[in-house]
Amino acid sequence: MDMDFSKLGSLADQKLPTDPIRIFESLPNLPGTPNDIWRGQTEALSQWNDNRSQNDVLIELNTGAGKTLVGLLIAQSLVNEGLQNVVYVCATIDLVEQTSAEASRIGIQHTTRVAGGYNNDLFESGKAFCITTYHALFNGLSSIRKNHFPEAVIFDDAHVSENMIRSAMTLSFSEHTHEDMFEEVASLFDPHFRELGRHGEFSNALKGEHSKIVMAAPGGMQKYSEQLLEILNRHNIGGDKDLKYPFSYLQDRLNRCAIFFGNKGCEITPPFLPSLRIDCLERPLRRVYLSATLKSKADFVRAYGRMPDATIGPKNDAGNGERLVLFGSKIEGGVGVKEVEAISGQHKVVLATPSYFSAHHWDALGKPPKPANFSSELQDFREAKEGVFILVQRVDGIDLPHNTCRVMVIENLPRGGSLLERYQWEFLNMRNLFASKMANRLAQLFGRINRGRNDYGVFIITGNELNTWLKNDRNLALLPELLQQQIKLGDLVQDGMAVTSAEKLTQIVNAVLGRDAAWLKYYGDNIQKGSLEDEKEDRANRVEERLTAAAVAESEHACLLWDGDLEGAGRALDRIIEDTNRADTPLAGWHSIWLGSCYEGMGSRENAAIAYQRAKNRLGSGNVYLPLYTRVCDAKGQDEPFNDFGEVLDSIIGYDSEDKFEKELNTRIKGMRALDGGSSAEVEAALRELGDLLGFDSTRPDNDQGLGPDVIWADDHSEVLIPFELKTDKTMESVISKKDVGQGHQHQEWVADNYHKFENLGLVYVSAAGSCDATASPSEDMYQCDLRAFATLRDQVLSMIRDIRNRLPLERANFIRESSSDDRWLLNHLFDAIDTVPLRSRQPAKK
Repeated sequence: MDMDFSKLGSLADQKLPTDPIRIFESLPNLPGTPNDIWRGQTEALSQWNDNRSQNDVLIELNTGAGKTLVGLLIAQSLVNEGLQNVVYVCATIDLVEQTSAEASRIGIQHTTRVAGGYNNDLFESGKAFCITTYHALFNGLSSIRKNHFPEAVIFDDAHVSENMIRSAMTLSFSEHTHEDMFEEVASLFDPHFRELGRHGEFSNALKGEHSKIVMAAPGGMQKYSEQLLEILNRHNIGGDKDLKYPFSYLQDRLNRCAIFFGNKGCEITPPFLPSLRIDCLERPLRRVYLSATLKSKADFVRAYGRMPDATIGPKNDAGNGERLVLFGSKIEGGVGVKEVEAISGQHKVVLATPSYFSAHHWDALGKPPKPANFSSELQDFREAKEGVFILVQRVDGIDLPHNTCRVMVIENLPRGGSLLERYQWEFLNMRNLFASKMANRLAQLFGRINRGRNDYGVFIITGNELNTWLKNDRNLALLPELLQQQIKLGDLVQDGMAVTSAEKLTQIVNAVLGRDAAWLKYYGDNIQKGSLEDEKEDRANRVEERLTAAAVAESEHACLLWDGDLEGAGRALDRIIEDTNRADTPLAGWHSIWLGSCYEGMGSRENAAIAYQRAKNRLGSGNVYLPLYTRVCDAKGQDEPFNDFGEVLDSIIGYDSEDKFEKELNTRIKGMRALDGGSSAEVEAALRELGDLLGFDSTRPDNDQGLGPDVIWADDHSEVLIPFELKTDKTMESVISKKDVGQGHQHQEWVADNYHKFENLGLVYVSAAGSCDATASPSEDMYQCDLRAFATLRDQVLSMIRDIRNRLPLERANFIRESSSDDRWLLNHLFDAIDTVPLRSRQPAKK
């Protein structure tokens, strides 16, 4: 019998929908499928669909606003479009499992990859997208990138992904994990730290004493990189189950990395991430970044190497739950085990702590789960009626909505544990660099138990560092606006109701969680009234613009350095370093180190010396270990060392080239131009620059750390200092207010706590204000002077520089030595030279 094939239908391709909203509407009607999607999700999906052809699209939604569903629908849309190897990456295996469960709940086919294997063949056969981890995608031996290079990637939690990408390019080993290799590497760098005169501190770092962390000078890494590679290869690091992945990135570029020692361990990592040299970030493919709302794009750029082509941030109130934020610093004796135990007897508590070491303080309440048991113990806590769950170094992927938990205790800032981050934070005081990181991490923590508009909870802040950080307006400006308002409101409630005892703390927690009617009315009436002043918000935004520009330059520098283009890499940093210095002096100091490294690598010791000297001035000479290159002269007495002021003068005057001299001098002049008038931030930067020119340890504590006076000039040798408060926006008709004076008293206390060995000559208000408020109480060590005095001082120094430059080259060193040693440049003489007058004398005579 013949077969009649004519009866068969044609094998036509079924047209699949690519509009993500249509995909949602066509999902199977499963028990877990939501009936509808929220307004914010709809807007995000619609706008992404309009921008789907762009390579890099950032989608910002509040924590708890449903980013996962948005990401899954976009992933399916890209599969339906016909893109091959669509990948959805999560921070952890636990989050891969959560995202997979969400996809299954709504009926979207997918594959997962964890622990080196796929759970089905849908992804490999091109029928579905794959959910996996950042590590699986970014590790140096990624089988996904090798065998199934993606045409599209969805990055979940993109706002906290920098550390995950950096960890893929970081070699970290210790005395505990690789004892013999660690000892050999330490021995290799021992002569280097002896040459720098820092062998004692190096030894402390190796022993794990005093929490010391040291970084080798860039030239040391350049010098020893080949021997370091021999040691690593001899210990078969390429076969190590953990270290082989980052080693594949770094093995041919060790001389372009930084090396740190501390806590009996060693860490090797690029100083700036060369993200755009990772193929899945460098090539033109579709990348979608799912993020919490970002006030600053600097960390995004540091992670991914570029600004997004399009940013989608629909306005929505999903995730905007009710919060009462209470400060443990206002509770007598603070908040400890006893206080948390009293609350946990009535309400479940999540306790977030930054390290396992700090978790030991809470041993009486419980132990943090081991990584292998984390998911199961977290689920047990969700289902429990009482108890405390201790969360260590975890800010995302933990969802405890509604009655699963309504109290969170946050202990101190959620800092990272890498030696690089700890070195920058603890030893270089690079607080501005981490301000946006901390803000993003804190926003995530606040979202762990507060997941929707109708959710509510109480947050208790413990630890001096975090309590202080949250009271700084510049830091607050980086948080989501509603969270800013909730923190301000909580501060007001705690003061107004005198919540200063453990008993009162428990009472107010019970009232809020018991839905006290008076609290609900007060919260509703006042929550929109806690915004920051426009001026403070604007200032924070201006700083962030410069820091984002700095991040773009860092990315360019890192890529050129990765390619071996030292000149281009140096030029990328040099182009923005002075603008960066006006916004963040320590960050400019970090840039100066690596600019000097480029010069040193090119053999330009003169330029390297200047860059390294600037790094020391900006970061503090005691905090960074860098070589001091000096000029060698044949003339008698020419090799006698200069004082600090002389070193700065020599770094400007000592150029052989007239063009280089003029360029350097003009850079200095530009940095001090605002002494003739400018915005508050510009004048602060200019006054700091003048102090640096005079050879002092010149800093901007309020800008760089969020604490203390606007500017400090400190002489480390004589241990004398002058703190400055800038009120340059005031005119002759203005007054130094009672609030200004109160702030001055606080800053004098800060100076006393942080410079206890120094003599404080007096807090100087730099202002044209005609008087001081009669109701204020200035101390006898408070003074006032006019900004014009500093412009005059600047012009005197610049005139002296040109006079010395006009001398014969062989005469210049002696004239530098003689001029810089004049007593008129000592701090106590300068205090008089700027015409300071006691602030009390500016008050109206009492009748």
